[in-house]
Amino acid sequence: MNAKLLGFFSGFPTHHFTDEIAGVLKQELQSRSSLVFISAWPEDDTKNDEDAEGMHGMLAERGMAFDRHDVIDHRKTPEEAGKLVTAADCLFLMGGNATKQMRMIRDMDLTDKIRNSKAVILGVSAGAINMGKKSLDIWESTIPYDGLGLADITIKSHYEEGEEFVEKLKEASEELPICAMEDESAIFLRDGTMWQLGKIHLVNKGRITPITNGESLTEYRKTFDTIPEQFDRFRPRYSAELFEHLIAEAKIGPEKSVLEIGPGTGQATDPILDTGCDYHAIELGEHLYAKMKEKYGNRQNFHIVNDDFITHDFGGQKFDMIYSAATIQWIPERVAFPKTLELLKPGGVLAMMFLIGDYRTPNEELYRNIQKVYDEYYKPVTLYKDMKEPFDYRHATDYGYVDLVRRDFCGKRVFDADEYVLYCGTHSDHMMILEPYKTKFFEGLRSAVKEGGNRVEFRDTYVLYTAKRP
Repeated sequence: MNAKLLGFFSGFPTHHFTDEIAGVLKQELQSRSSLVFISAWPEDDTKNDEDAEGMHGMLAERGMAFDRHDVIDHRKTPEEAGKLVTAADCLFLMGGNATKQMRMIRDMDLTDKIRNSKAVILGVSAGAINMGKKSLDIWESTIPYDGLGLADITIKSHYEEGEEFVEKLKEASEELPICAMEDESAIFLRDGTMWQLGKIHLVNKGRITPITNGESLTEYRKTFDTIPEQFDRFRPRYSAELFEHLIAEAKIGPEKSVLEIGPGTGQATDPILDTGCDYHAIELGEHLYAKMKEKYGNRQNFHIVNDDFITHDFGGQKFDMIYSAATIQWIPERVAFPKTLELLKPGGVLAMMFLIGDYRTPNEELYRNIQKVYDEYYKPVTLYKDMKEPFDYRHATDYGYVDLVRRDFCGKRVFDADEYVLYCGTHSDHMMILEPYKTKFFEGLRSAVKEGGNRVEFRDTYVLYTAKRP
């Protein structure tokens, strides 16, 4: 995404932005030369002009008036529309008829121009619907169509409790999950961080679940996908001793089939792949998936799919071992344990590993100075503990696994100040710190380490849980 900010709105029946939404917009709309509205009623000149004046008035009321604002509808040529999109500081996709809006965007050849825009891009009602990867207007059809693809999210605006509305939503949600937004709510996306304001409901497989403020929408586990190169360079690898033990215990070799859940960019891949086993992986992030293909695509025993483990249909595949490195905890245990158990052959092994990094023991003073930075500037949209459903590795036996065992292995890492900052930048919660705190946070970390000798030493514990299917 090139846009400075994406904003999805349901509607504003009072014709005023809420204080919270206005606060976000005011922070992001620092440049206000050109505001461009994209109509969802391309042939209705009067309505378009009235709606544009009204929406610009809402911004002006909050101190965000633009020097000029224009409307793209049938009165503009494709060339004129393209120039307006390219020069805009803010693009605003208006409400109305979603399919007519997408048709006009395609007919005017604006899709790539909108996708490549570095403006703030906002959408209300139909406009919000069309900003997603898959778009859906349940009053026209419950079959999704391709939207602009600005975010991997499907929106339904104007959430209501009416029976017909809810039943249509449930029907459509069998195809894909839907974020059903109440009026005066908002979803924002910036730098891989997505957060909400107001009341939103997740509709998935016929089930409707309210989402509280700050909760994941496309899921925070996808934040890693925004930094594949940095992730590949700085995320820790796991100890050789751990893999020697695991490979021997699970008897992994050329005759065995293995599935890795969420390999990232291969932090725990090489030792297993090198056994010659029939290696399979499933990776949620499209950029991480591409990095894995780049690194291992020429290996004959390497197979990977770009999909969500939670919903992926493995088509009857069974595995001798399923493993994850700091990944499975992003999947609700009520899904993770039953599904992995079903995918394993009898006697198959589930292996779950994660890292505990200790930089306090080697340098107590540096630790205290770093904590001061956290105390002042660590203000993520959502705390790590609140990003996901509670997950406890020890609960595997509650779902049918046996022989649960924990083993610990030791390691060490050393970073200079710049490396430490880049490493911290691969933590999902750190990526979610908003400005102005984010810049000050990372600058504070860098200064603390430089003043502390330009060295951070981690004494690592690599934790491995293994359990078996009976």
